[in-house]
Amino acid sequence: MKVKSRAAAVAVSAALIFGGAVIAASPASAVGSSACDFRPAYSPVVKTTTTVNLRNGPSTSFYSKGLLAKGTRLDPSCSKNNHKWFYGKVLSGANAGKWGWVYSAYLIER
Repeated sequence: MKVKSRAAAVAVSAALIFGGAVIAASPASAVGSSACDFRPAYSPVVKTTTTVNLRNGPSTSFYSKGLLAKGTRLDPSCSKNNHKWFYGKVLSGANAGKWGWVYSAYLIER
């Protein structure tokens, strides 16, 4: 066990010394559509009512993948927690093309 810990410490130190980066895993790992509990046959395109986070999972404990400005269009493909969180593809704005989760209170039908 000591050898593994020491090897890990040496690897991290070497990366930092030689200009590398050390990336730690997020406490909340990525969750895509696998977290959905409802998939409608049809979902209308929605837009944001204010600036809102596009999250990596259906909770504020997941990290933000970026901000969606007011009026950004989203094509939802499914939802979680009784339609409180929607997972979908961003159709407009700076994050167009990204997939992520948005809290439903900040969405309205287009």
